[in-house]
Amino acid sequence: MQARHLNAANLSATNLNATTQRTVDSPVEFADSRERFFASPLANTILRWCFPGLSRQAVIEQTNAFRGTEDFQFAYVNPMLQRILRETSQGLSISGLDRLPIDRKFLFISNHRCIVMDAALVSLNLLASGRGTCKVCVGDNLMTTPGVSELMLLLNGVVIKRNGARRDVYANARQVAAYLARQIDEQRYSIWLSQSPGRTKDGNDHTDPAIIKMLGLAGARTYTDFEKLHIVPVAASYEFEPCAIQKVRETLLRRTCGEYNKSAGEDVAQIRESLIADKGHVHLAFGEEIRLDDAPDADVVQEVTDRIDAQIWNIYRVWDSNHIAHSLLTRGNWDLGTPYAQTFMDLIASQVAELTNMGLPSTAAREALLQLYAQPVFNALGAAASHSYSRSQGKA
Repeated sequence: MQARHLNAANLSATNLNATTQRTVDSPVEFADSRERFFASPLANTILRWCFPGLSRQAVIEQTNAFRGTEDFQFAYVNPMLQRILRETSQGLSISGLDRLPIDRKFLFISNHRCIVMDAALVSLNLLASGRGTCKVCVGDNLMTTPGVSELMLLLNGVVIKRNGARRDVYANARQVAAYLARQIDEQRYSIWLSQSPGRTKDGNDHTDPAIIKMLGLAGARTYTDFEKLHIVPVAASYEFEPCAIQKVRETLLRRTCGEYNKSAGEDVAQIRESLIADKGHVHLAFGEEIRLDDAPDADVVQEVTDRIDAQIWNIYRVWDSNHIAHSLLTRGNWDLGTPYAQTFMDLIASQVAELTNMGLPSTAAREALLQLYAQPVFNALGAAASHSYSRSQGKA
């Protein structure tokens, strides 16, 4: 196995573990995270469900020989993910990965639908295809819950600070940007980074320009600086939206209250729900590397943002569930008389009933649920129209 440990003597500016553990880059850091993870209640839940034939101690003993996150992911997380997909989905399909050079590291900027699965699917398919695992960027909001924080580090997490004093957040952003750029430049790891600070709650996969600005802190935010990162958009799509009820509840409470405060243990509960719930078909689409040699002389951050969005909207696999929701919202011509359409509409009705029991208005709940499913169709139609216009103007 190729050595992947950073040389601390040469990383004073980009070592994320100087004061508190922000990523795992050595066997000692890995062992510490592994021990803390297995001591958490979340680990017990995962072990019982994913490895019912093994005792907790047996699994722990099997991982004692692991020296890093890649070993852990290949021998522990990969079988767990395969079982999750086998028992809670109609299978995973992948597109675009075979078109990417196997000997290059990339910055994969992805839409974000599921706390764990989105990044895990990318990381483990990179590993299975001989490309090695990737570093996974996670917000520090996930690092306050025992078990979740350790799991994210074992998934090769790199923590991005979102909360705290503005100066501290900015300093961390500069440090993370330099660290990520170094991983790509020195061909150590590919990177997984969500296109926005959290999961989409309304189905609109949109890149937050602040994410691109953060990446630009590693250089002068020139086209050349961004091209050096080898950015590739990624779209994960699920036939049945992970944690749809929780997402709509948050959307409606934000709409009426102006804010939403998570309750204790909410992240753990949603991780559990997203792992065991029916996902239907799952597709992971890798786009093309962002090239900026033909870019106009304009705002580079906005140009990169727009190109990522356009690719994600184009490569996102749209399911019948999305088309049905879109047709219900727009009174379109999708056939709603099929058994599948009836089953999906029954699902929406049952989820509306659950939201109503939580005290939320049924009409608003139904509209938000349908919007969550329908938005990828709106985005795909918009991207297609924009591409057609560009072609007519001789821009593509």
